[in-house]
Amino acid sequence: MSLGKKIQKLRKEKKLTLRQLSKESGCSLGFLSQVERDLVSPTIASLKKISDALDVNVIHFFDDSISSQRVVVRKNERNKMVNPKSKVTYELLRPQFSETELEALFMHLEPGAYSGNESHTHNGEEFVIVLKGKLEIQVNNEIFTLEEGDSAVYKSNHPHSWRNPTNEVTEVLWVNHPPTF
Repeated sequence: MSLGKKIQKLRKEKKLTLRQLSKESGCSLGFLSQVERDLVSPTIASLKKISDALDVNVIHFFDDSISSQRVVVRKNERNKMVNPKSKVTYELLRPQFSETELEALFMHLEPGAYSGNESHTHNGEEFVIVLKGKLEIQVNNEIFTLEEGDSAVYKSNHPHSWRNPTNEVTEVLWVNHPPTF
C-alpha cells in the first residue's frame, strides 16, 4: 500500500476528516489531499506532523516486517525510507517499534538534500556525526558546517534544520532521543 493510502486509511480509522487532520497537523488541506492521492511526497518534517496528529510513530507508515523482539539489525535488514522530494534515504539502525529510548539513523543525503523549507522543533535531543561529505546544520538561526568526523549535539526544542550544501553525497549517523520515527 502506498504512503498516501496508508495515511488515508489511518485517518479514516480514527474517524478524522481531512479538515480535522489539517487542523491537528498544521498542514494545509490541499497538501494533505495531494499526499493521500499520492500526487506529492511529504518531507519527513511534514510526515512527522501528520504522524503526530494521527498519534503514531512515523515508521508506522513504512515496512513493519521487523520484530520488536530483536536486538540486532543486520545491514541488509535495515528498514529503509526513501524521500525523493528531500533527496534522503533513511536507514533505521534499531529494530522497528523497539522499546529503546534512542533512535539511530544512517542517512544517505544526495546533493541538495534538506530537512524541509522551515526549521522545526520537537522534544528531546539530537546527535549527528558526519561519516562522509559535509553537512550544514542550523540551530537557533546559527549555521554550522560539519565535515567528515565532525559532530554536533543540541536540544531538539531549539529551531533546527539541516542540508547537504555540496554536489556530493553526504552520509551521517543521526541519533535522536526520544525516537521521532
